[in-house]
Amino acid sequence: MRIWHGRHAAPLVAIWMLALIVAAILYRIEDIQPALSDLIRPVYVVLLGLALLVTWKWFRARAGGKQHDRRQADRRHADRREDSDGDR
Repeated sequence: MRIWHGRHAAPLVAIWMLALIVAAILYRIEDIQPALSDLIRPVYVVLLGLALLVTWKWFRARAGGKQHDRRQADRRHADRREDSDGDR
């Protein structure tokens, strides 16, 4: 399945499926041991936050499409190295 500028959504779907599976396991543990509910509730928030963070990074990395090059300039400044060789 290709979405968002022709990129595959499999990593994004995998993260959300993993988050849902972990949430279901935590819910089952909470159902068996109700005393743990105060400890497990913050884990739901952390799990949701991680899934949202990964989703945001996935969309951000693909925001420019195929033509988008995140390396906008050569950071090594190769042309400066040639000039500074004689100064050493």
